[in-house]
Amino acid sequence: MTMLRRGRRDSDGESGQTTVLILGMVSILLVLAAVIIGATAVNVQARQLLSEADAAASAAVVSAQPVPGTPQLTQDQIRAAAEDYLTDAGAHTRHTGLEVVDTWVSPGGETISVELGARAELPGIRWVLPASVEITAESHARIAISR
Repeated sequence: MTMLRRGRRDSDGESGQTTVLILGMVSILLVLAAVIIGATAVNVQARQLLSEADAAASAAVVSAQPVPGTPQLTQDQIRAAAEDYLTDAGAHTRHTGLEVVDTWVSPGGETISVELGARAELPGIRWVLPASVEITAESHARIAISR
């Protein structure tokens, strides 16, 4: 003879189902939060790298400014000037794996471009996302020659 107590149901195999559902939903929310935090961190670091690329391109133009009548700047001159700027500014301490990926000059020689690469470190959520992500930033600067 089974007696049911008032306010209590008979156990039919469903006990604990709510706990499993809540744990599953919390897990999904934590993973979603980790992905959002990681994406935000990569975006912030990519913007900082773009700022470094802008400054490196400007510094390359200023330091390698040709005088009127001289031949066009070479990629090696631009790369050296950009690398010198990054070293002097301490950019290597702010970005992991920072390097000048590529430099080039427009056909007319009035615009130079600098492309930087680095690794964006993700905050302590390595069990969900990789430890770092490769990021690049490209910037252009125009050479002004006064005649």
